[in-house]
Amino acid sequence: MDGDFALTGTNAALDERIKKNYFICVEKCDQYSARTKIEGRKIMGKESGELEIETSYTPYIIAKANYRIIYLRRNRYGMSVPSDVDSVQVLNRNFINSEIINHEIKVDAIEKIIIERGDSIELNQKGNRIKFKDIPPHNKVGSSFYEEHKKAIVRPKFDVGDIIQQLRDKLVSRPIDVSRSIEEIFTVDVQVILRTYYTGTFKDEEKEKKFRVDSVTGKVESI
Repeated sequence: MDGDFALTGTNAALDERIKKNYFICVEKCDQYSARTKIEGRKIMGKESGELEIETSYTPYIIAKANYRIIYLRRNRYGMSVPSDVDSVQVLNRNFINSEIINHEIKVDAIEKIIIERGDSIELNQKGNRIKFKDIPPHNKVGSSFYEEHKKAIVRPKFDVGDIIQQLRDKLVSRPIDVSRSIEEIFTVDVQVILRTYYTGTFKDEEKEKKFRVDSVTGKVESI
């Protein structure tokens, strides 16, 4: 018998593979343009000091998970035989008359089963569910970009590990009829999509003023 159908042997351990990829939303308004927009909000003669621009990144988090298991299970197939058959040989096994019941024999079988299922969770920085189509176009960047700018990235109001656990609880489930598992894999692709904002600060005669520019839309808001 082919080794893939051997019921003896070690069961495959669950193999978890979690990776992160980073992306940045395509900008309509860069830092220079953002500075110009904020400068336009000044009231001549009342503001003082140099305009300071800070860059921050607000993340969207997408977690795409997939679970796959390949395993063997025992089963018995019923096979009908003509009424005039006294005995029969199937797959090198002889079935005599007493094993033919109601014109049927039972053949032991080993089945290879493949089960695969997946799911995804898309969240904004606040932890609210969103639709992928509502996330702006974005381009992939290396992990070095994240390391260089991580201090400027707004922390999500949730733990990404909890999201992965939700997907694990939903997808990872070994069937009860496993005789031997050949492969069991749980993969998660975590996508961190960064949206850039430029915040400008200046002072007037009374108080500090801040304006924020959304790099994707170019819109300016007072904060």
